[in-house]
Amino acid sequence: MCAFDGHRIWVEASGNMKGRYGVEIPAGFEVDDFQPGTEVALDPNSFKVTDILDRGKDAEFDSTETDVTFQDVGGLNDVISSLKSNVGAQLDDSKREKIEDWGMDMDKSILLIGKPGTGKTHMVKALSNEYDAEIFMINGPQLVEKFIGEGAKKVKRLYEQARDSEKPAIVFIDEVDAVAKKRLDERRHGGEEVERTMSQLLSELDGLDNENDSNVISILATNKPDVMDPALLNRCNAIEVPVPSNEAKEEIFQVHTRSLDLEDGVDLGILAAEMEDDYTGRDIKQVVRQAAVNSLERTDDASEAEVQTEDFMTAIQELREGNLGMEKDFLSEEQTPREMFA
Repeated sequence: MCAFDGHRIWVEASGNMKGRYGVEIPAGFEVDDFQPGTEVALDPNSFKVTDILDRGKDAEFDSTETDVTFQDVGGLNDVISSLKSNVGAQLDDSKREKIEDWGMDMDKSILLIGKPGTGKTHMVKALSNEYDAEIFMINGPQLVEKFIGEGAKKVKRLYEQARDSEKPAIVFIDEVDAVAKKRLDERRHGGEEVERTMSQLLSELDGLDNENDSNVISILATNKPDVMDPALLNRCNAIEVPVPSNEAKEEIFQVHTRSLDLEDGVDLGILAAEMEDDYTGRDIKQVVRQAAVNSLERTDDASEAEVQTEDFMTAIQELREGNLGMEKDFLSEEQTPREMFA
């Protein structure tokens, strides 16, 4: 907000209320409460100040509570090992101090590349839980704004709150390609705003090398690395999160069926072999859920229900036919705009 002019408080509003407004001092507040830089809440109808906000704090970017562990992630042992050896070492106080003593430069920006449903988000949640780190999560499309400067402001606030954390912190931006597409020579208004947002993100990633930001790690995720700008790719250590192999699929089945009552003779290895090569962990989770529902539907007494092989086979067939968890044609990339606001 702006300075008090002797009569009114001048407020710079953002979002749908974007503009500069002169408002009266609200009841219960004094002139000294409103200094340049003070952040306030405005009533969208009357445009009156309703409250003074904590500077730099935004509920949209509060840390996320999670109880996910690495035992909840199946078939990604190599990727988990890579994350532990790099990110985990920096989130562990004693290891981080030793790394600093040795004068080593560790990667503070990680890019996870993998098809949707391969477990990228689950792994990051488990990582924060394993090392007692705060995790600040947002999807790239949430950073895409119509108004100039709004997306960049969101990125700045996200990192400010991560830096203010008393614990080591992870900033996780999923679908980062929404704000990190290759820059073009000619852009219309929305494209320029996306570029400003990406420039702010690049600035924040560069700033993580500072001593004051030593407790913040950035983990970005995408399934479209080919459309991303080289400036961001070059700042990140890329880790591929693959579609699971048959052995990995069996591990994922074990994770998602551990609380089910399975009939004797259910062979998870055979079920894994029935899944197509490009099926992901999310597809397996959908199959397990549907198989459980199938068992309940054919059992008169739900308390006696056991999930049989046939329940799984029926669910897998529904997945193949596109009736369960499959990406629909109208959601494919060819049917959607390549770039928002461009």
